[in-house]
Amino acid sequence: MKKLYIISYYFAPLGRADGINRSYLVRYLSELGWNIEVISCANPHGFMRNFQKDQSLMKIIPSDVRLHPVQSFYWGPFGNIAAILRLIPDPFLNWRRPAVKKGRDIVSSPGIIYAVAPPLINILVADEIAKNTGMPLVIDLRDNLFGIPEKTIPQIQGMVASTPFSLKEMLRHYGIDSRKGHVMYNGFPDDAVIQTLDKSDFHRNELKIVYAGLINLDQDPAILIRAIKLLEKRHPDTKGLIQTDFFGPKNYYTRWFLKPYLDEQFRFHGYIPFNEVVKKVASSDMAFSSLRGTRKSRGTDKSYCIPSKVYQYIATETPIFAVGPPGALSDLIRNEGIGLFAPFSDIGEQADMLYSVLTQRDMLMPMRENIRKLKPKMAMRTQVSGLDQYLTTIYEDMKCFSPP
Repeated sequence: MKKLYIISYYFAPLGRADGINRSYLVRYLSELGWNIEVISCANPHGFMRNFQKDQSLMKIIPSDVRLHPVQSFYWGPFGNIAAILRLIPDPFLNWRRPAVKKGRDIVSSPGIIYAVAPPLINILVADEIAKNTGMPLVIDLRDNLFGIPEKTIPQIQGMVASTPFSLKEMLRHYGIDSRKGHVMYNGFPDDAVIQTLDKSDFHRNELKIVYAGLINLDQDPAILIRAIKLLEKRHPDTKGLIQTDFFGPKNYYTRWFLKPYLDEQFRFHGYIPFNEVVKKVASSDMAFSSLRGTRKSRGTDKSYCIPSKVYQYIATETPIFAVGPPGALSDLIRNEGIGLFAPFSDIGEQADMLYSVLTQRDMLMPMRENIRKLKPKMAMRTQVSGLDQYLTTIYEDMKCFSPP
């Protein structure tokens, strides 16, 4: 049986995209015949970070997948401060030593060392385990990640990325042969495909928009409220017609940046379990996604990114309203005709688009039809099937395993 050792600081029952997506990743790979062991952090923590748990995720993971949660000692805000000052390469460096030790204890059968990143710590741990065992290292970049140590690059036998934009940029940045690359979209799990509610009432005046997912300054989803307020200023007769609901973990952003806008029209519900939030998305008219970063010089450029929430929106056949920089997300929405996209910086265009939907609700129907056509490609099971073929090639090319 093919063997895979996954290194992922974030893992179930962590209730965020990382925990959800990793749970289904191991489930589908297990069903495809992989023998999987996971090293994760038992007590994830960090300064100004929220680590909401969702115990329902544990039911997704097959019983034959072996989980190894590893404790790290608590060092409060030191990790984040030291990383900002570039005294250390990653704020979770305190997890490195115990995680590597666990790797040495459990890695025995020949297999692939598979690091899901960010955070960078996963690659640092996986690299050390791979060097100790002589096994191939594959890194899976769910976001662009700069700062991988130069000495690690020759060890990398495969690179997986979340979009073609991301893969091209990361391969070029690290000087890795393009033949070692593979694209696996985040996709959506089977459990996100529910019976979508009837949204064909074009005579209803009210428009329901939902935002579900990670909430911080990188997304700045309060931009939606600002656009709605501008729309209402331009067209007073639309006041109160667009109702918005935000779902996601409470943190500094929700307290300081979102809360001032909240009222009966703009509501924040905090984090709710994945299976429940999917139903909320399915019952809305549109779903919102935002990306703020545009500055490559500061490593905040998000043009390569398609947020995980977008795939959940696709799963429920909910048209997407998105704002951000031109790139992977704008291309997906415009080329596939599954929603509307405006530049993050152009709040006037955002308001105009909202007005067009509010006054021409029938424009949502072709968007839903296009999403329905796109769904098979974006299903996580389809994406993991491609990953299985990619990893199998690497596994079969492994040299005879001989522990150092």
